[in-house]
Amino acid sequence: MSDTEQVRTRKVRILLADDHPQVRRQLESRLRREPDFEVVGVATNTTQTWQAAQAKQPDLLLIDPMMRDGLGLATLRQVCVNLPNLIVVVLTAFIDTTLSIQLRRMGIKHILAKGVLFSQLLSELRAATSTSTHSLDG
Repeated sequence: MSDTEQVRTRKVRILLADDHPQVRRQLESRLRREPDFEVVGVATNTTQTWQAAQAKQPDLLLIDPMMRDGLGLATLRQVCVNLPNLIVVVLTAFIDTTLSIQLRRMGIKHILAKGVLFSQLLSELRAATSTSTHSLDG
Protein backbone atom coordinates (compact mmCIF):
# COMPACT_ATOMS: atom_id res chain seq x y z
CA MET A 1 0.00 0.00 0.00
CA SER A 2 1.39 3.42 -0.92
CA ASP A 3 1.82 6.25 1.60
CA THR A 4 -1.04 8.13 -0.08
CA GLU A 5 -3.37 5.14 0.25
CA GLN A 6 -2.39 4.74 3.93
CA VAL A 7 -3.20 8.38 4.66
CA ARG A 8 -6.58 8.01 2.94
CA THR A 9 -7.50 4.82 4.81
CA ARG A 10 -6.34 5.97 8.25
CA LYS A 11 -9.11 7.42 10.36
CA VAL A 12 -8.81 11.00 11.56
CA ARG A 13 -8.59 10.90 15.34
CA ILE A 14 -10.91 13.53 16.86
CA LEU A 15 -11.07 15.01 20.34
CA LEU A 16 -14.48 16.59 20.94
CA ALA A 17 -14.65 19.40 23.54
CA ASP A 18 -17.95 21.05 24.46
CA ASP A 19 -19.57 21.76 27.80
CA HIS A 20 -23.14 21.18 26.59
CA PRO A 21 -24.11 17.50 27.15
CA GLN A 22 -26.67 17.34 24.34
CA VAL A 23 -24.26 18.85 21.81
CA ARG A 24 -21.52 16.42 22.87
CA ARG A 25 -23.82 13.40 22.61
CA GLN A 26 -25.16 14.39 19.19
CA LEU A 27 -21.76 15.19 17.72
CA GLU A 28 -20.13 12.10 19.15
CA SER A 29 -22.93 9.84 17.93
CA ARG A 30 -22.89 11.29 14.42
CA LEU A 31 -19.10 11.36 14.11
CA ARG A 32 -18.81 7.73 15.23
CA ARG A 33 -20.91 6.75 12.21
CA GLU A 34 -18.43 8.27 9.77
CA PRO A 35 -15.95 5.70 8.42
CA ASP A 36 -13.08 8.19 8.15
CA PHE A 37 -13.32 9.58 11.71
CA GLU A 38 -12.56 8.10 15.12
CA VAL A 39 -13.63 9.93 18.29
CA VAL A 40 -10.74 9.28 20.67
CA GLY A 41 -11.95 11.48 23.50
CA VAL A 42 -14.68 13.74 24.77
CA ALA A 43 -13.95 16.66 27.09
CA THR A 44 -16.52 18.60 29.09
CA ASN A 45 -14.28 21.46 30.27
CA THR A 46 -10.99 23.15 29.48
CA THR A 47 -8.92 21.12 31.94
CA GLN A 48 -10.14 17.86 30.40
CA THR A 49 -9.56 19.31 26.92
CA TRP A 50 -5.90 20.11 27.63
CA GLN A 51 -5.25 16.80 29.39
CA ALA A 52 -6.92 14.73 26.65
CA ALA A 53 -5.17 16.65 23.87
CA GLN A 54 -1.82 15.75 25.44
CA ALA A 55 -2.66 12.17 26.41
CA LYS A 56 -4.66 11.00 23.40
CA GLN A 57 -2.73 12.89 20.72
CA PRO A 58 -5.68 13.41 18.37
CA ASP A 59 -5.27 14.70 14.83
CA LEU A 60 -8.10 17.19 15.23
CA LEU A 61 -9.69 19.11 18.10
CA LEU A 62 -13.35 20.03 17.55
CA ILE A 63 -14.05 22.59 20.26
CA ASP A 64 -16.46 25.21 21.50
CA PRO A 65 -14.10 27.62 23.27
CA MET A 66 -16.99 29.39 25.02
CA MET A 67 -17.03 27.01 27.97
CA ARG A 68 -18.57 27.88 31.32
CA ASP A 69 -15.23 28.09 33.10
CA GLY A 70 -14.24 31.01 30.88
CA LEU A 71 -10.87 29.48 29.98
CA GLY A 72 -11.62 28.22 26.48
CA LEU A 73 -9.58 30.83 24.63
CA ALA A 74 -6.66 30.44 27.04
CA THR A 75 -6.79 26.67 26.50
CA LEU A 76 -6.81 27.18 22.73
CA ARG A 77 -3.75 29.43 23.00
CA GLN A 78 -2.04 26.71 25.04
CA VAL A 79 -2.97 24.10 22.43
CA CYS A 80 -1.80 26.24 19.51
CA VAL A 81 1.56 26.98 21.15
CA ASN A 82 2.32 23.57 22.65
CA LEU A 83 0.61 21.23 20.15
CA PRO A 84 1.17 23.02 16.83
CA ASN A 85 0.38 19.94 14.72
CA LEU A 86 -3.08 19.56 16.24
CA ILE A 87 -5.71 20.76 13.77
CA VAL A 88 -8.32 22.93 15.50
CA VAL A 89 -11.88 23.39 14.30
CA VAL A 90 -14.04 25.75 16.35
CA LEU A 91 -17.77 25.08 16.52
CA THR A 92 -19.54 27.68 18.63
CA ALA A 93 -22.82 29.53 18.97
CA PHE A 94 -21.10 32.82 19.76
CA ILE A 95 -19.14 33.98 16.74
CA ASP A 96 -18.48 37.69 16.47
CA THR A 97 -15.78 39.78 14.86
CA THR A 98 -13.67 39.98 18.01
CA LEU A 99 -13.72 36.22 18.54
CA SER A 100 -12.95 35.56 14.87
CA ILE A 101 -9.96 37.90 15.03
CA GLN A 102 -8.66 36.27 18.23
CA LEU A 103 -9.00 32.78 16.76
CA ARG A 104 -7.35 33.72 13.47
CA ARG A 105 -4.44 35.33 15.34
CA MET A 106 -3.92 31.95 17.01
CA GLY A 107 -3.77 30.39 13.54
CA ILE A 108 -7.23 28.81 13.67
CA LYS A 109 -8.74 28.87 10.19
CA HIS A 110 -11.80 26.68 10.63
CA ILE A 111 -14.54 28.51 12.54
CA LEU A 112 -18.17 27.40 12.31
CA ALA A 113 -21.48 28.34 13.90
CA LYS A 114 -23.35 25.62 15.79
CA GLY A 115 -26.32 26.02 13.46
CA VAL A 116 -24.30 24.59 10.56
CA LEU A 117 -25.69 21.51 8.83
CA PHE A 118 -23.92 18.31 9.83
CA SER A 119 -22.96 17.70 6.20
CA GLN A 120 -21.23 21.10 6.15
CA LEU A 121 -19.44 20.30 9.40
CA LEU A 122 -18.19 17.03 7.91
CA SER A 123 -16.98 18.86 4.80
CA GLU A 124 -15.10 21.37 6.97
CA LEU A 125 -13.52 18.62 9.09
CA ARG A 126 -12.41 16.78 5.97
CA ALA A 127 -11.09 19.96 4.38
CA ALA A 128 -9.20 20.86 7.55
CA THR A 129 -7.47 17.50 7.67
CA SER A 130 -6.74 17.31 3.95
CA THR A 131 -5.13 20.77 3.89
CA SER A 132 -3.20 20.47 7.13
CA THR A 133 0.52 20.95 6.94
CA HIS A 134 1.24 17.72 8.78
CA SER A 135 0.68 14.16 7.71
CA LEU A 136 -1.95 12.02 9.40
CA ASP A 137 0.09 8.86 8.88
CA GLY A 138 1.93 9.22 12.15
